[in-house]
Amino acid sequence: MSPSDLARRRSEASKRNPAKTPKTIAYRHLDFDVFASLLSFYVRTVNLLVSQDLDAHTRSLHFAGGTGKISTILLVDANPGIRPSVLAHFIRKDRSAMAKLISQMEKAGYVEQRVSPSERRARELYPTQSGRAVARRLRQLVKAQDDDFFAVLDGKEQATLLALLRKVYESYIDMVPLQDD
Repeated sequence: MSPSDLARRRSEASKRNPAKTPKTIAYRHLDFDVFASLLSFYVRTVNLLVSQDLDAHTRSLHFAGGTGKISTILLVDANPGIRPSVLAHFIRKDRSAMAKLISQMEKAGYVEQRVSPSERRARELYPTQSGRAVARRLRQLVKAQDDDFFAVLDGKEQATLLALLRKVYESYIDMVPLQDD
C-alpha cells in the first residue's frame, strides 16, 4: 500500500472515529514502553475501538452497549435450539452473565427458551419472528460496519488478520466448528 493510500485510509478512519485527543499535554513522543511490542495491548485497544464503532452502527436497533447481544441473536438465529451453555462457551460468557443476557433478549421479544424434547432438564434457545427480523438487519449492519472499520486494510491484509485471529481463538476455544471457507 502506498503512503498516500495509507494516509487516505487513516483520514477516512479518523472521520468515522474522531479521536478524543488530549489537548493539555504534548503526546507525540509518548513512550509506549513494553506496550509497543505487546499484541495483547493492540488487541484490547482495537477491541474497544471496534466495539465503540459497532455501538454507533447498531444504536438504532437498541443493540448498542454491553457485549453479547449481537452474538446471541445471530447465533440463536443461525442455530435454532442451541443450548445456553453452548452459546456461552463460544461467546465467552459465564453462567450468570449468560442468564442475564438471555433474560434481556426474552424481554425484548427476540428469543424464547424451550424445554429440550430429548433432555427434559435442558433448555434450548429459539429466535422469535421479531428476533429473525432483527437478525437479518443486524447481519447487514455488522458486515457493513466491519467492512468500513477495517477499510484501512486491503483485502489480503484483512484475510490474513482474520486467519490469525481465528487461529488464536480456535487454539483457546474447545470444539470450534469447522469453517466452510
